[in-house]
Amino acid sequence: MLKTLAIGLGCLLALPALAAAPAAVPTNIRLDTSQEPPYQMLVDGQLGGLAVEVVDCIFERLQQPHSIELTSLNRARLNVRQQLAEGFFSAAPDPQSDAYAELSAPLLIEKWYWYARDAQVLNRQPWEGELRIGGVLGSNSLAWLEMRGIKVTQTVSRHEQLVKLLERGRIDLFLADQQVMRSVAADVQPPLHQRFARYTPLGVYFAREFLDQHPGFLKAFNRQVQDCAKPGAPLEEPEQRLLRQLAAHHLQRWGKHQLLLAALQEPRPALEQDSIIALDRQWVAAREQGQSTLLGERIASHPASAYLRQVQQRYAPLFGEIFIADEQGLVVAMSQPTSDYWQGDEAKFLQTRGLAEGEAVIEALSYDASSQSFLVQLHLPLFDAGGRTRLGTLTIGMNIEAVFAQSGP
Repeated sequence: MLKTLAIGLGCLLALPALAAAPAAVPTNIRLDTSQEPPYQMLVDGQLGGLAVEVVDCIFERLQQPHSIELTSLNRARLNVRQQLAEGFFSAAPDPQSDAYAELSAPLLIEKWYWYARDAQVLNRQPWEGELRIGGVLGSNSLAWLEMRGIKVTQTVSRHEQLVKLLERGRIDLFLADQQVMRSVAADVQPPLHQRFARYTPLGVYFAREFLDQHPGFLKAFNRQVQDCAKPGAPLEEPEQRLLRQLAAHHLQRWGKHQLLLAALQEPRPALEQDSIIALDRQWVAAREQGQSTLLGERIASHPASAYLRQVQQRYAPLFGEIFIADEQGLVVAMSQPTSDYWQGDEAKFLQTRGLAEGEAVIEALSYDASSQSFLVQLHLPLFDAGGRTRLGTLTIGMNIEAVFAQSGP
């Protein structure tokens, strides 16, 4: 009898836990989006575009059925608030949306410019209130302007209409993504004057209620972004010049610290090529499982790695990752686990061979899963204290949003 009661009591105690178990993910997840070439657009009656391709790729990797409904961005936000859809995209960070939804890792990154007919207008600050600024209703750029209290005097439904307003002298300038404007204003003559404003990440806002019911979903979604995200827009020469100057500055400030140089000069056993490849494969396989090898743990515990972690924290969020590699291209110290152990087979490493101190190889913009941001990797040669003997390379992953964040209200 007592045994029966104990079993019954155990079942009763288990009931709340069963009730709190997460609900199964819906058979179909609905996302809403708006038409904005080249990210979301109709091609021969089919919805496509850069952002749509990334979303489709992620759901395919998750083996999760989904549907995408085309509407306005304002309606998409409303549908998520009213639980008619599980999410909407492509969305920039927005405090109003944060109240009822959570933004995914960035699927891609936009490059926003100010556009004007009069080049002199671009020398003035838009938040001073004297300029007539146009915006597209429901757009990410309009939300960003309003969030910062920048007055928008005219709003329209499409970017093409903003160009017309500029031509008629009804507005002085507007803020828009470079990719969008390439499709909208390709034939405008003379070309509009432009000034870089900022980089803006775009992701999917998922309803908080949906995520509360399926607590593991967003983490699983974000894990797939690195394999599906599109590369960012190529960096232009002024941007590369600024990055080189910034990298050279940090090289002098902390990049030649004795801890780093000493770590590169420590005696290490010579490894055959087959051994290097085997260690690299073990490293990559462990990283894919969210684990680390004994070699990785040993490198992470090195004093030089501790120093790089301090540097990354000191300048946060500027650096997404920092590591040094020896002349074979083997990682010696790192601020956080790198994607692979051996860098020596990569073009970026080989290209540093002929560089002088302070020069850098700049990679294309790419998404970094560990920091959930878009990074530009810069690779600089490291020399001994006398500047004569090359010891290896310093790699700095710079957060593009932090580097080019626009000052303003």
